[in-house]
Amino acid sequence: MEFICRIIMRLLIVLLLLLPLASAQSDEFEGELGCPEVPDESCCREKWDRRCVPKNCVFQVMRNCPDRKALLFGRGASAGVHSVRRSPSKDEPKCGTRESGYQPCTSKSVANKLFMSCCQLYAPPECHHMCHYETDHTEAKNLLIDTLKGDKCSLKHFSTILYCASQNRDNRRCCIDLDLNVPQLRVGSRCLRLCDPSGTAVDRITRADATCLFNWNVIMFCHHSGIREL
Repeated sequence: MEFICRIIMRLLIVLLLLLPLASAQSDEFEGELGCPEVPDESCCREKWDRRCVPKNCVFQVMRNCPDRKALLFGRGASAGVHSVRRSPSKDEPKCGTRESGYQPCTSKSVANKLFMSCCQLYAPPECHHMCHYETDHTEAKNLLIDTLKGDKCSLKHFSTILYCASQNRDNRRCCIDLDLNVPQLRVGSRCLRLCDPSGTAVDRITRADATCLFNWNVIMFCHHSGIREL
């Protein structure tokens, strides 16, 4: 009996010695995983692990840089890491769809070439600087302000630019999912016209569309995501 008690005591001592080590390893793993606090203004630039998305960045990404939406709704596991208990899924979400976070099927460089080619045919030269898929909120806002204040491209040509951006596709589903018709905007479904300029026959953009134009980056992101592989 005394022998058994000694063994139990030794086991307890070993466990007590191992507990701090296990705790340290756990802390080290959490540090490596990376769940940093990211300031709102850095949400469109900082990188983070998909397994711990900063909560405050969800709204910032949806609103200001929707091209990063895949970081919010992408697969939780790191690339190339799969469970040993089951085979990896064969049905990967298709690009340009809600399931993939509207990740574009075509690279931005290729898409921009298509956009510009169309603008060179249908839009005046003074508007060609608008013919690229600018999905950064700040850059898009500055582009519009600079264009409208400097009279570099008249609003009457914006419908042509949007037509070229859409490549004759209806991208309203993407715009709806990115909250371009939420009640807070107080414009109803007016902005959705810009996401399907061909089908909704957008023949004129006016200053009444200011709220919609303020979300130019979202509109450009959705039009880019609507282009399918060539």
